[in-house]
Amino acid sequence: MKHNKKYNIGVIFELLTKQVATGVINERPEISEKASSLINKYFSIDGLLHEELLLFNILLYNQADSHRVASKLLEGTLMSAQIMEESELIKVKETLIKEISEVFDEQTFFKTKIPNYKVYASIQQLLDLSRKKQNSRKITEKIILEETVIDHLLNNTEVQRAKEQYEKNNKQSVDGFTMKLVLEKFNQRYDGQFNPEQKVLLRSFINNDLKNFEISAGKEIHRVDDVLEKAIVECQDSLLRIKLQDAKKILNEIKILEPSEEVLTRLLTYLDLAEDLQGEVINAGQV
Repeated sequence: MKHNKKYNIGVIFELLTKQVATGVINERPEISEKASSLINKYFSIDGLLHEELLLFNILLYNQADSHRVASKLLEGTLMSAQIMEESELIKVKETLIKEISEVFDEQTFFKTKIPNYKVYASIQQLLDLSRKKQNSRKITEKIILEETVIDHLLNNTEVQRAKEQYEKNNKQSVDGFTMKLVLEKFNQRYDGQFNPEQKVLLRSFINNDLKNFEISAGKEIHRVDDVLEKAIVECQDSLLRIKLQDAKKILNEIKILEPSEEVLTRLLTYLDLAEDLQGEVINAGQV
């Protein structure tokens, strides 16, 4: 079956993320900026392309331990794809492709080699076929595509490839530049309001240094807990005291959570709270 690579949601997203990485590695932030801008614009969480990409990734990154499980996973994914409006999807993809051609050299962009391209093509074709009326002439082709994807689910090499690529990138001398770029973005967004404790957490999390992140997070949770405890004891407002007690309880629940963006966000918020509470104590002492 003929397949147009330019309309493959997995390929488009893969190539855009490659442009982000290429810009970082070659110290060309403008390239990363352009690709990131397109990703943010077209793959927002409430968009059609984001929805199709989620379905695509279910089949690309999952692994099944039996043919039956793989078949069920494929069947469920294609059923979800059926309800998506094909004409709207094509329209959005055409607009994205047009913008890609305006920002990058379209021919060079789409010539980039995609490992496991056969799997990428098979997944997209099945998603597309699920939204079309059944055609008896396509039955054989559909069965071949399904077997390709099922075989992939049973012997998935894509997750390992992604992991190896990530580790390879981490070994390159781009971490410092990447950290600088990301922190600059954070500082621009929040007007440089991160305090030293917040920056330590950010640096370890962005560098995927989970060991140091957990150590730093543990120290900060203990410190913030002490600040909250002191504030609770000294608080004269009963309603505010209850809220501080609730905040203290939620803070202690963070200790048992695995490192994630949500945990990072919560910790940054608690560090802001601790700073505000300490500031109030200092100001009260000066009155």
